[in-house]
Amino acid sequence: MANHRSYQIIASSARKDWSEVPALPVDQYLWLDNGYAPKVEVRSYYTAERLYVQFKVDESHPLVRYRQPNEPVYTDSCVEFFVQPLPGSDARYLNFELNAAGTLLLQLGEGRDRKYLEDAPPALFEIQTSYADREQHPDESGWELEFSIPFVWLSGLFPDFTVSSGQVLRGNFYKCGDETELPHYGSWNRVDSATPNFHLSASFGELVLE
Repeated sequence: MANHRSYQIIASSARKDWSEVPALPVDQYLWLDNGYAPKVEVRSYYTAERLYVQFKVDESHPLVRYRQPNEPVYTDSCVEFFVQPLPGSDARYLNFELNAAGTLLLQLGEGRDRKYLEDAPPALFEIQTSYADREQHPDESGWELEFSIPFVWLSGLFPDFTVSSGQVLRGNFYKCGDETELPHYGSWNRVDSATPNFHLSASFGELVLE
C-alpha cells in the first residue's frame, strides 16, 4: 500500500501570487531506470469560485506534438492532476492531462472505466503556459503551466460537492512523457504498482482544503 502524503490547499479571497503558495514535489519516479527525473513543483489554492493549480517543470526541450483536445498528450511532455472530489461516497475521479503547450485531455470515471468530457471546452479552465515563450527562447530551461477548475462546473458532475474548510479530497499530481527522448513517470504520492499505471485511486494522497 502506498504511503499517503497530505497537502494543505490554502484558501484565498482573490487571485494569489504563486510565490505565496506552498509547493509540493513530484519526486516519486517509478518503473524506469534511465536516470531521468526532472524537478517538478506543484502549487494549489482555492477561492470561493475556483481551484487553482500550477506546475513548474525543469525540463529542457519539451516534446509537444498534440494541439487538439483529448489527443494523447501523455505521450508528449505532460503534467497531470487527478482529483476525487467525494472520496467517501463516490469512487469517480477527474483526470486533467496537459502537455507543455496546454493541450488538455479530460476524463471522468474510475480506473479504466472513464469517459472523455468532450462538452467541457478547454477555455473553461483558464489554461496558461509559458511554452509560447519557450518557442521563442529555446535555450531556456523549464516551463510553467497553470489552470483552474470552476466549482460550479465541478458541482454539476458531483452534486453533493461543496467547498468548506477542512474538506478532504483525494488526488495525485504527475509528470510523464511516454514518447519523449527520455521516457519518465513521476508522481507526488507514490503509486503502488509493478507496471506504469497512474489510474490507481488507492494510491491517491489527501488534499485538504484549509
